Amino acid sequence: MGQRANQRAWLLSEMERLYSDRAWSDSELAARLEVNRSTIYRTRCFMESDLDAPLVEESPGRYRFDRQRRLGSIRLTPTEALALYLGGRRLQQQTRVGHLPTATALEKLAQVLRRPMMQGLVRAAQEVLEQERDPQQAHVLEQIVEGWINGRKVRVRYRKPHADAARVHVISPYQLEPSVWGDGVYLIGHSDHYDAVITLKLARIEHAAVTTEPFTIPADFDSHALLQHAWGIWHADRRPCNVRLCFSPRVAPRVRETVWHPSQTLRDLPDGGCEWAAQIVEWREMEPWVRGWGSDVEVLEPAELRASVIDSVRLLAEQYGVRGPAL
Repeated sequence: MGQRANQRAWLLSEMERLYSDRAWSDSELAARLEVNRSTIYRTRCFMESDLDAPLVEESPGRYRFDRQRRLGSIRLTPTEALALYLGGRRLQQQTRVGHLPTATALEKLAQVLRRPMMQGLVRAAQEVLEQERDPQQAHVLEQIVEGWINGRKVRVRYRKPHADAARVHVISPYQLEPSVWGDGVYLIGHSDHYDAVITLKLARIEHAAVTTEPFTIPADFDSHALLQHAWGIWHADRRPCNVRLCFSPRVAPRVRETVWHPSQTLRDLPDGGCEWAAQIVEWREMEPWVRGWGSDVEVLEPAELRASVIDSVRLLAEQYGVRGPAL
């Protein structure tokens, strides 16, 4: 390849990279890449006509890649494609209503993957469409996403389980987060009502409408730090507590093979069981998981979690008419 061809390939590569970051005018790119403005103009026209590059004019005379059309030009290794495939399958498994945009996204993603991953996502999209439609939830999701990506507050009507009345929040959407242990999606954002960052489950939002009031996500907001001691999605402004569980030899191999929480530690016991510990800010969120192990787990601490599990065992015994020594 000659010097001129090398220069052209370099220019195309650099313009592709820079257009992916933000919008540029021809003169700005020329100054950045130290070439003539006319060279940038000709190369941009070539990218649009011959390479079918998805460029959009964001403001007069300033261009960038259209993010909505960009995915098809991404080059993926087989392992990178697998990461997107698994993410798409997880999305389908967490979608409990027939949502056309979700199905369309899976179909578009399938177009850039190879068989058999492509076939798997096409089938996943079909399963989403086969779910019962929920126009209200679809509208809520669209309003939340619109407010999130455009930096506009959203007025929501939210009803907690067993609540007599819904509460209205004007919320600044900072983050949408999937549940680790279920199929729910949660909105994390600042509520004007509480003047604090709160978490709302999307399925409990009865109505949502984007406002014209702008917001900015604080520079110090870090969702990973916020949730680092959460079992799933619940967070609180207090120090985490130490949760210690003793697992029987029967289930210890299953416990050892999975990272249940980033802070977890494991200690092998002489009888073949193991002691599991983690720093959790709200143990109530993990209690159903603890009780799911049945008699193969014993809560060592905190005392509140141990007492709550004992109460559940007592109620379960009464429900099944089991008589025995007092618990």
